Amino acid sequence: MLQQAYGEDCLSHTQCHKWYQRFKSGKTSIEDNLKSGRPSMSMDDDHIEKLLVVIRQNCCLTVCEVAEEVGICKSSCHLILTEKLKMCRVAAKFVLHLLMCHSLSTNF
Repeated sequence: MLQQAYGEDCLSHTQCHKWYQRFKSGKTSIEDNLKSGRPSMSMDDDHIEKLLVVIRQNCCLTVCEVAEEVGICKSSCHLILTEKLKMCRVAAKFVLHLLMCHSLSTNF
């Protein structure tokens, strides 16, 4: 019934059941459980600085090319660019997200 009412924005039956079981067992937090394992080595300040230097030298590189240049995987490179450095791709160049939003708001 929820999927009929809300369409694709609704949790699946299986996911609803998992959340129900989670709360029934006494877990009240909606945050993910801490995971064991070693922390990511490619998201440290040294790699972020290297990535920023590469982008400043040539902002037309693809994510794959930047990742190869810095020596990290493509997904880590993309996360650093979008989440840590708040950059997004505009016309095949990486620019600060705030810069793009500001320029869009001044055009309207």
